[in-house]
Amino acid sequence: MTDTLTSYRLIAKDLPASLSRKAAEPTVARETAYYEAHIGQVKSVDDLLGDQRLYAYAMKAYGLEDMTYAKAFMRKVLEEGAASAASFANRLADDRYTAFAKAFSFGQGVTATGADPARFGEQARAASLSAPKLLADSYDFSGRAEASFLVESRLDATTTQSVTIRLNAQTLAGQVANPAKVTPAEIAAAVAAQIEASALKGKVQAGLAADGSLFFETTALTDLGAYGGTGRDADTLVNAGGPNRTLTIRNAPLSANRTAVDVGFGTDLGPDSMAQAVTQAYLRQSLESEAGDADTGVRLALYFARKASTIASAYDILGDAALSQVANTVIGLPATSGAATSEALAKRAQLIADKIDIASFRDPAKLDAFVRRFAAIWDAQNNTASAPILALFTGTGSLDAETLQSVQTARIGA
Repeated sequence: MTDTLTSYRLIAKDLPASLSRKAAEPTVARETAYYEAHIGQVKSVDDLLGDQRLYAYAMKAYGLEDMTYAKAFMRKVLEEGAASAASFANRLADDRYTAFAKAFSFGQGVTATGADPARFGEQARAASLSAPKLLADSYDFSGRAEASFLVESRLDATTTQSVTIRLNAQTLAGQVANPAKVTPAEIAAAVAAQIEASALKGKVQAGLAADGSLFFETTALTDLGAYGGTGRDADTLVNAGGPNRTLTIRNAPLSANRTAVDVGFGTDLGPDSMAQAVTQAYLRQSLESEAGDADTGVRLALYFARKASTIASAYDILGDAALSQVANTVIGLPATSGAATSEALAKRAQLIADKIDIASFRDPAKLDAFVRRFAAIWDAQNNTASAPILALFTGTGSLDAETLQSVQTARIGA
């Protein structure tokens, strides 16, 4: 039996090749081909739930294979979507449901409508939308990352104008200090600049809300062209509010070869434009699942390596059973029951934060060292017959100093 550390390294050292081999397996290739051929025909929740092969494929892609039977539950997840903070998916503790609702949103968007004045002498109420989540401290747009969404406003009963907002390395060039650490203020400024360069100039404004989320609001415009002008020179009067004034934010497909970044809007792309992302997720889930059949530690290691970039705090680890198991193994903590008090939870979160440098996971080399440390300790505690320390006595391999220390420490504490 190959030890956890060796198995993990064999898969992780060339992950694209490992995924390609998985994609070539007959069963996987057959299901992926079916998904890609039919997902474009799915236009509603009923369409997705009605095709068992498509539905099962999508559920596995998001790690929800064990919930495939619960169609009524998943219908609620899909129908309420993820645009509102109060939606069913966003109220669940497991963020896999939110991700699923975003991927299969079927064109859902969010819309706000202005209103007439409440009483004489008051201004009409503008239409405004605030993202359902706060912006992170920074975003990495230096590579293939992109946020893409459409901002649309109905100006009156017959006129609607829109602009597609795209935030990526190219559109942010020269506008941000560091593309790898784009701040919320820079994101808001870039969005506002794209609006100002569009037909919505002066009619919609964007900025940071007081709580740190991205917000949009309709504004009034008075553009007096030449007297009696027509066409481009015609006078333009647009009210900020009133029932004919709306503001809508819809999904927009990503540019080619881009990966979605969640800035509060624009990540809930329709299933047809998300087909490639879903098939890649399915391959990764299949790879991890097969590895787990032989060694749970390998699956945990691969899962942690995949999810590490989404970990912002110790609470993100505590909220995920698999991430918690990895962290507990590395720092020697026992598992906790779900009935922990808020005080106990806070203490545990602080302990994890003190023992694990979460920020270091952004460095691939440091993340790999952490995962290898986990794999070595897991071997020492669970796979004693094939623990990598035995290689020192058989001449079949060698361990770096940090990994060796982890194994020795684990054996002493076992």
